[in-house]
Amino acid sequence: MLYVKTEAGRKEVLQRSPALSPAQRQVLILCDGERHLEDLGTMMPAEAVRPALQHLVSAGLLVLRDGAVKVMPVEVALTESERYRAIVELATSMATDLGFTARVKAQLQIERAQSIGDLTGVVELLCKHLQKTPLMALRLDKLKQLAHA
Repeated sequence: MLYVKTEAGRKEVLQRSPALSPAQRQVLILCDGERHLEDLGTMMPAEAVRPALQHLVSAGLLVLRDGAVKVMPVEVALTESERYRAIVELATSMATDLGFTARVKAQLQIERAQSIGDLTGVVELLCKHLQKTPLMALRLDKLKQLAHA
C-alpha cells in the first residue's frame, strides 16, 4: 500500500504550518507515492509512523492507494574492485550533504584511499554526521553493507 499526498498535503509541505508535529511533517514529506509502508518503517520508528499516517489521512493530507507489487532488490555479488568503486561513488555523493569542514575531510580521505580498509574512516565519518537525518538512513545502510561485505 502506498500513501500519496493530496493537493492539501502538497500545500502543507510548502506552507510549513505549525499544525503538524515534526514526525507528522516528516512522514508527509516521505509519502511520495513511491514508498511503501514497509519503506517508511525502515526510515523512522514504527511507533511514530503509524499514528502520523492515521492523523495525516484523517486530516485529508494523504490518501491510501494500492501500489504495484513491491519488487525487492536482488543482491549482486561484487568483486573487490567493484565494491571499492561503489563505496567511493556512494561516499562521494553522500559527502556533499555534510557541512564544509566534514565534507572536505571526507573528500580528502576518499582521495587518499587505496583500499576498502582505507575507506572505513570515511564510512564512520559519514555515519557520525548523517545518522541524525532519517532520509539518509537507507544510503548509510547500503554504504555500511558495501564496506563490511
